Amino acid sequence: MINRPNLPRDGSSAPIQLSPAVVALATTVDTTISASTEITLNASTTFIRVYATTQDVYLKWGTADVTSSNFDEIIPAGQIVDLFVPVNTSTNSLYTAINLIERVAGATVIVIEK
Repeated sequence: MINRPNLPRDGSSAPIQLSPAVVALATTVDTTISASTEITLNASTTFIRVYATTQDVYLKWGTADVTSSNFDEIIPAGQIVDLFVPVNTSTNSLYTAINLIERVAGATVIVIEK
């Protein structure tokens, strides 16, 4: 018998994969995110994978610009962060956009929507 680590669980305690087994709905590569950059998500996106290649990147859900004092997530340099798109409580539906900005100059970010 092979011992495998337990899969992560969602809010209902059901096991989930680390990345949905579907092809990407959209991909974005941005090598110049010196100002808050908005990405409108595909209407079917429920999950995003964000990769900060060279510098940390701040992420904010929604259409408001992100700054170093109002971010929701940070993606560390050289890391991949997987995130389920949360529900926007003001609309009772999933967020339709994210905003990204570099923590320091020289950041590149890749976003994969699933």
